[in-house]
Amino acid sequence: MTEISVIGLGAMGTALAMALVGANRELTVWNRTSEKTRPLVAAGARQAASIDDAIAASPKVIVCLPSYSATSELFEDKDTQALLAGRTVVQLSTASPKEAVDAEKWFAERNASFLAGAILCWPGSIGTENGKIVVAGQQKAFEDCSSELRALAGGLRYLGPNIRAPSTVDLAFLSRTLGIIFGSIHGALVCEAEGVPVSEFTAILPPGDRAVPLTETINNGTFDTISEAGASVDVAWAAVRQLQQQAQDSGINSELPDLMAAWVNRAQAAGFGAQETAAVIKTLRTKI
Repeated sequence: MTEISVIGLGAMGTALAMALVGANRELTVWNRTSEKTRPLVAAGARQAASIDDAIAASPKVIVCLPSYSATSELFEDKDTQALLAGRTVVQLSTASPKEAVDAEKWFAERNASFLAGAILCWPGSIGTENGKIVVAGQQKAFEDCSSELRALAGGLRYLGPNIRAPSTVDLAFLSRTLGIIFGSIHGALVCEAEGVPVSEFTAILPPGDRAVPLTETINNGTFDTISEAGASVDVAWAAVRQLQQQAQDSGINSELPDLMAAWVNRAQAAGFGAQETAAVIKTLRTKI
């Protein structure tokens, strides 16, 4: 037995696992692509032979996959589900509040404790004081996992038993970020329309502002290169869809995400899906 298992070794999952190894935790790791386990095994982690082996190896399991639906696919086998009994599963994947509620019920029906979490930082901040993770679920489950979770992020926050809270906070932060991105794209459009270099817009932004690489991309026309803190138009579409889905699920106004979705759709239809999100401006330069 090991102390904890990590399932899913993308950039973020690998960062989580490395932080746990660095904190001297006895760790088991598993990923569909086994090559991704090699650096962790070299660092001292144990490689699981299968998803069942990863679950059986530890009383605590962290899942870091792109979505809750991806987790459901991994756990669809009845024999795999039987292994969940008595374990605590910490889901650190993107989700809607409704998905978190459904997951909590699903794991409870299989006698497993469940914590929903959201990671509010880049992989490079995991394992540092700058790392930010929010978690919700039953307090006992959180207390049982708190030492491992604190090794992942100095900014760990427990939001209480409301399982909707982490994804809600994540979506609220996402809305703010997308507001900056799309508002800055329009700001750059304003500059272009009035004959003012977009670089003058960039110059007044504070250091580290999310709009800096975005406006630099627009000024330089380097849309084919994804900036370090940026994302593609297709990734922006997935983010906007999350906000639209939450609005639909909760019955709130969706005009803002609907507008952003319309802009992104136009950029995708024009063939800019793989380019930096700033490429949205190319379809806004001409009136419909």
